[in-house]
Amino acid sequence: MLKALNSLIDWLEGFAMVAFMSIATVITVVQVVYRYGFNSSLFWAEEVVIYSIICMSFVGASMGVRHGAHISVDVLNAMVPPAVNRWLHIIACVLGMVFAGFLIYFGFQLFFSALDRGQLSSALRFPVAWFYLPIGLSGVLLMIRYLGLVKDVWSRPPVSHSEELATDVDNFA
Repeated sequence: MLKALNSLIDWLEGFAMVAFMSIATVITVVQVVYRYGFNSSLFWAEEVVIYSIICMSFVGASMGVRHGAHISVDVLNAMVPPAVNRWLHIIACVLGMVFAGFLIYFGFQLFFSALDRGQLSSALRFPVAWFYLPIGLSGVLLMIRYLGLVKDVWSRPPVSHSEELATDVDNFA
């Protein structure tokens, strides 16, 4: 069940990243052509590109947790034995889940309050609330990813940093 959920989320994240990146790239290229080729511009292009990049950032946060690609300081992990390392990973996951909880709570609160106000974006005249929705959704994705990490760390403890480096060197050779 968890593996199927992970696969579905991986697919959704990948699709969303490709969609948002394609939108931002195509509209930026079209805007450059319009500006320098036709001496005109699309008044809405900058807003769409900015919102696409923001959405990519929120989706990318979840992908970063899944692939362990977030910036981290591994000095403490390298100095402690694997049993302690397991608890350090769990503590980091719990802190990540607290952050995800804030994103969920305040992201959806922002979405619903903006929806009630009926605020429209300046160029597109599209409800701004829909641009706030990725904040709460990103929190949900982060929470799922962190729960999966806690399960993985609990079922098989992380190796010490020196063992990990030795394995990487052996795999490289």
